Amino acid sequence: MCTYTPSKCNTFLSVTRKTKSKRIRIQVFRVNKFNRTDRGTDYDVKSKQEMELKNLKLYMENMSILKENELLKKKATQLHQENLILLSELKKKSSSLQDVQQSENS
Repeated sequence: MCTYTPSKCNTFLSVTRKTKSKRIRIQVFRVNKFNRTDRGTDYDVKSKQEMELKNLKLYMENMSILKENELLKKKATQLHQENLILLSELKKKSSSLQDVQQSENS
């Protein structure tokens, strides 16, 4: 089975034994961890409910902020349009004043 000297063969076997034992420990750890979280305790249920309640409150707050944001956007567009109208009226008045001044100077 082993073509190497016995000392080399024993070293190879000891290395494979170590890796096998590590594999078993990892698999056992994963199984134990899964079983612990799967059971669920009263504390876990309460914390889940608290998290859901916090999540719902944050969702409702977020929705109200979004609505307020939409209203502010509408108001901003209205103010922008009003500013454009006032600016055009100001330009008309200033041009008419310039025309009057030019006619008086001539």
